Amino acid sequence: MNITAKNVIPADDIIVSAYICFIYMAKKILHLLTLLTGMWLLACQPRLAPEPQRLGYDYFPLAAGQFRIYQVEAIYYRLGGSIDTVSYQLKEEVSARTVVGSDTVFTLLRSVRATPTDSWQADSVWTARVNAYQAVVVENNRPLVKLSFPVADNRKWDGNALNGLDYDEFYWRNVGLEYDLDGQLYTSSAELVKEDLIDPNQITADHYHVEIFSKGLGLIHRIDLDKQYCSPVDCSQPGIILEGQVVEQKLLEFGQAD
Repeated sequence: MNITAKNVIPADDIIVSAYICFIYMAKKILHLLTLLTGMWLLACQPRLAPEPQRLGYDYFPLAAGQFRIYQVEAIYYRLGGSIDTVSYQLKEEVSARTVVGSDTVFTLLRSVRATPTDSWQADSVWTARVNAYQAVVVENNRPLVKLSFPVADNRKWDGNALNGLDYDEFYWRNVGLEYDLDGQLYTSSAELVKEDLIDPNQITADHYHVEIFSKGLGLIHRIDLDKQYCSPVDCSQPGIILEGQVVEQKLLEFGQAD
């Protein structure tokens, strides 16, 4: 059979096609080698542990032998118009540390005294357990998810997640800011907000519960405020408190027992 010229592919075209195919395959192989090399390098790198400072663990430092002394001032508004005031000091000592699974559990011994010259009297025992994600404090036999990590503005969580009570939103604000407490300046603080409902007209109720933590120290300031106001229907002027309480706790001393 005769082969006509139109059925023959020119040698130059064959060479060009082969060159183009070679370049294409070389690029594919190079891309694959680059990808495999990157994966190999990532696999060979050691895994880095979480950075405690970045995650905010140092806002809640606990160690066996630590102690904190607070001044507590409380005002109680009773039905009928009477007002009681209480002033005392509170000491919290970390007496023991154990590890249970992924949690580190601390026993907190709490004692009180009326004045700095009085002897400490045992008050209660709390516990705190900490893991990579949260710090849970058992206050009066009720576990509260007190802190959620990382500590960051607007991070929210359910403080009652472990106690069966209704959802109670906690959140962080003012993280990393300075905090002035009676002239004592703390350079890096974080504000835990449990409730911030203030009636500017003082005709319904106020509910304000916040805790301030400082890096390396832990809790430095706590305010628990609840006020029930007399309604305009029953009282001639706003701001009359029917009942409630204001309890303020301020850090006086932080230390480590020998």
